[in-house]
Amino acid sequence: MRRREADSFLYRVGRWWLTSRFECYSGPVAVDPFSSLQRFVFMSGRGFSYFAETPGLPLSLKCMFNGRALYKFGRAEVAVDDSGYLILNDRQPYSIEIASPTQVETFVLWFPRGWAEEVLRSMDNATATLLANAPNDKGMSALFFERYTLHDRVVSPKVHALRAAFKSQAMIDDGWLEEKLRGLLASMLASQRSLKREVGNLPASRASTREELWRRVNRARDYLHAHLGRRISLNDVATEACLSPFHLLRVFQAAFRQTPHHYLNNCRLERAKFLLEKTRIPVTAICLECGFSSLGSFSTLFHQRCGMSPRAWRNCHGAVAEENSNIREVYLMGVA
Repeated sequence: MRRREADSFLYRVGRWWLTSRFECYSGPVAVDPFSSLQRFVFMSGRGFSYFAETPGLPLSLKCMFNGRALYKFGRAEVAVDDSGYLILNDRQPYSIEIASPTQVETFVLWFPRGWAEEVLRSMDNATATLLANAPNDKGMSALFFERYTLHDRVVSPKVHALRAAFKSQAMIDDGWLEEKLRGLLASMLASQRSLKREVGNLPASRASTREELWRRVNRARDYLHAHLGRRISLNDVATEACLSPFHLLRVFQAAFRQTPHHYLNNCRLERAKFLLEKTRIPVTAICLECGFSSLGSFSTLFHQRCGMSPRAWRNCHGAVAEENSNIREVYLMGVA
């Protein structure tokens, strides 16, 4: 990428990033200030609240630590938290919103245009074919399923290694970074292929129908994860996925080996554990925030799944953390 192009991109994103109540990461970082590649690739910030939208930027992988962020693109709504990541394709318009009782750290990796396609060609073509073709031959498009993905043993270790390098005090070398980014892209593409094998298990005869079902059922799953504080019916989720309730139930079970209700309860419990550990928000407020109808039903389910009460969990795992006083006041006062 030419230096002028990279600098122009950084100016646009930097202004977009800093107009919110959010701070770019201010700790010791190892980015070479004279490297346009490094200033293009890494983006990180911390804050309690943030909103921005963009008409579309390069292919990116987005992670959150110590909280969650809500991404919206097309019909999809995806909440990204400590347990997973989101890949957004090149030129995908989206918005991001953070309103958190904890200080959220974002970590985003941007990939220069054309790199994913180059890696894909190298993975798909035989060596003789690669030698016969020009390095810049086009024809393949690297498109990813845009969905919330739990951290795994294929992609996530490479992301965590890049984050550790970014936050260290040792200067990053451009050659090392290029190798790591291309290795990460190869892992992302390999993970994409394994997902396509899972698509083949869905109840439909045509491959195109199975892929469309996969997109819709993931939209339903992401909707549940993004709106776990709401009272959500099966009909609500089916409407989001543009499927009938029974069809959604059948496809959801085939795709994820559990029902939407079971998945939603798991998300609610994980969110409750996070708030118990990271904030001083009262247990009753956490119960309601996570979508449970009563403190009794919340405590019973929590004890069944976790082996102790919510208050006992806080006593065992809780830690004093910096909180967003405004958001905490909303929780305490019960303001909608």
